[in-house]
Amino acid sequence: MLFIHILSAAIAIGPLFGVFPILNRMKEAQDAKILGMIEGLRGSIRAIELAGHVLVPSGLVLIWLGGWSWTTSWVIVTILVMLGSLFFLARAFKPAWRLVSAEDFSREQFITVMKNATIKYIVIMLIMLWLMVAKPHFW
Repeated sequence: MLFIHILSAAIAIGPLFGVFPILNRMKEAQDAKILGMIEGLRGSIRAIELAGHVLVPSGLVLIWLGGWSWTTSWVIVTILVMLGSLFFLARAFKPAWRLVSAEDFSREQFITVMKNATIKYIVIMLIMLWLMVAKPHFW
């Protein structure tokens, strides 16, 4: 179970760091290559989302199997951060995908929206990673 959780965490975070080089290449790419790059980004984001569907339940099972109390401070804070971020994480990249299907597609605007969403996603994921690894005592 721990291996499944760690692997899903790596899949949920790792590809995000590959988004930046693709976006940087998009700035100078020919229009004909943009669609392929967007589809590559869409595939990476889909893999990240699917890994999250394994990450959350496996984490809950590990808390249960690990004997941690559900009232332990780091467990409560992690769950609160996770619940609070679900709204963002589920919708983080939808504005970028809407830009792609718009009549007046703007490459620069797409790159800006994707970079901002990716940075926010990474920060939220790293906060949750820190909470689960460090297991800080808040009270």
